[in-house]
Amino acid sequence: MGLQKKSSKPSWTEFHALVHAGGGQWMTQMYHHAGAFFAFLASRVKVTPNQLTLASGLLVALAMAWMLGLGLGSWCGALGVFVLMVVSYALDCADGQLARATGQCSKYGAWLDHVVDAGKIFVVHGSIGWMLLNASNVHGYPASWCFIGMFLNMAGSALYFFAWNYKVMIAGQGLISRLADEKAQSRVRMFQFSQQFTDYGWFPLLFILLFDPQKFALAY
Repeated sequence: MGLQKKSSKPSWTEFHALVHAGGGQWMTQMYHHAGAFFAFLASRVKVTPNQLTLASGLLVALAMAWMLGLGLGSWCGALGVFVLMVVSYALDCADGQLARATGQCSKYGAWLDHVVDAGKIFVVHGSIGWMLLNASNVHGYPASWCFIGMFLNMAGSALYFFAWNYKVMIAGQGLISRLADEKAQSRVRMFQFSQQFTDYGWFPLLFILLFDPQKFALAY
């Protein structure tokens, strides 16, 4: 229903209907629903999907600047980065939901979304790695461990991101709809279970540990 809507102001019910179970439970229950809310608000103030995409990227950049400015051991930094990352992730879901609900899907929008998402991977892990490499005297772990952690997180995140997008290209645009179908979900329970461990929606929770340098470095 919501996918066929061409009005610039679909109802909240139609936006809520776009929430799907294509990711892990945290991603689905937290960010997709929050994204639907932001998409609904954006439709009311004539914000475009591409603007939401850029806002998501900007919030990540601000979060990393905040983190690097306050450094490890700051409660203010921990909470600020966590909130900015959560909102950024929600907006990352909202752009697609707004585009589908209002009929604003475009190849440029899809390209921009992928470019911004890919950029966020390197900005986030590069920033964390830089901070840890320059604060080994604070968290107590060798700089070599910090470099390895940064490399593995960056490589793993990039591999997962590009593999998922390649899967979407192969499976076609109907992938999300099929994942959201109740009958399909009952046949891919193991796949959904595995997604709980690759659900990048958990990642912002890591920043709550910024107040404790050793725990943050270890968790990362």
